[in-house]
Amino acid sequence: MKILHMISGGETGGSKKHLLQLFHESPVEMELLLLTEGPFADEARKQGVKVTVIPQKNRFDQSTSGKILTFIQQNGFTLIHSHGAKSNFLINSIRRKMNIPWFITVHSDPSLDFLHQPKVINQFFTFLNKRALRNADHLFAVSEKFKKMLVEMGMKASKITPVFNGIEFHETIPAYDKNQIRAQFNTAETDFVFAIVARLHPVKGHEVLLKAFSKLENNNWKLWIIGDGALRKTLEARAKQLGIQEKVQFLGTRNDVDQLLYAADVSLLTSYSESFPLVLLESADMGTPVIATDVGGVSALVDQGKTGWIIVPGDEESLLHAAEAAISSDTSMMGRQLRKFAVNNFSNANLQKKLLSTYQDFQKIN
Repeated sequence: MKILHMISGGETGGSKKHLLQLFHESPVEMELLLLTEGPFADEARKQGVKVTVIPQKNRFDQSTSGKILTFIQQNGFTLIHSHGAKSNFLINSIRRKMNIPWFITVHSDPSLDFLHQPKVINQFFTFLNKRALRNADHLFAVSEKFKKMLVEMGMKASKITPVFNGIEFHETIPAYDKNQIRAQFNTAETDFVFAIVARLHPVKGHEVLLKAFSKLENNNWKLWIIGDGALRKTLEARAKQLGIQEKVQFLGTRNDVDQLLYAADVSLLTSYSESFPLVLLESADMGTPVIATDVGGVSALVDQGKTGWIIVPGDEESLLHAAEAAISSDTSMMGRQLRKFAVNNFSNANLQKKLLSTYQDFQKIN
């Protein structure tokens, strides 16, 4: 079996991590096809992944499709597995000529993928993406909720397999120097630190986060916003308007996220939509409990009140109450319990086995 994974190559978050981890000690031969050079391609090559880049000039450039088809036909792939709307569009345009099965992992809600675009463009690309999902041979939904969502969108339940993300966990929690990490950001040992790792995009819920935290009665807290995006200036202005600019620190894109999560007391996820967020597993790996919206597969990981808190998406009161509860809880103990459960249930090896068995079952039937 020889598998080609395809993704645009501009990703910096969970989908990139998800994909690169699949290549780690993979039980089958795999290659990676990207549409752009950049940090993703560089990181993959450093990991030893065989990478091919077929550039797409812009999202309307359909000349790339023919080059991708030629590449597939000349390299003897058993199947192609695409990730993300751009890849889905291109493979959909050549699917009848490939003569190999096409799998898609649905990492996010297709209805929200183009939320930041003008309405007409949003509707057009959402339509194209949903059409591609319907035309694929098989879909991986990164939670049971996502499978239900896809069925409600008109996809056949029989061609959807739910899979949970997994990561390579450390054998034990690394012994980082928490106080040294905090000192970089003028954060005291006694401060209660919340950390959120997410691109600054409307779907991630930063606006609700800032509004909720502006109402915290306890004043001994700091909020680390890790990640970047088009909303940064807007969110910085909003924090100032709410009078919490001294409490909120925008750290931008970082390559030491594991250390920041380790040094935080609680990890946050305030998204309106997710599949099964890798950042929650990364938080668990560092022994840090979570406050997360009830999206995707979050409820399969978080035990309410024991390993974290599950809140209502977009509900600042729900978030506020969870933050207040966290400040008065034994978060160290909760983090250890979360880690133990995550290690036993959400490893990268488990994910690899599930994908491979689904590929094999599909081939037997077809």
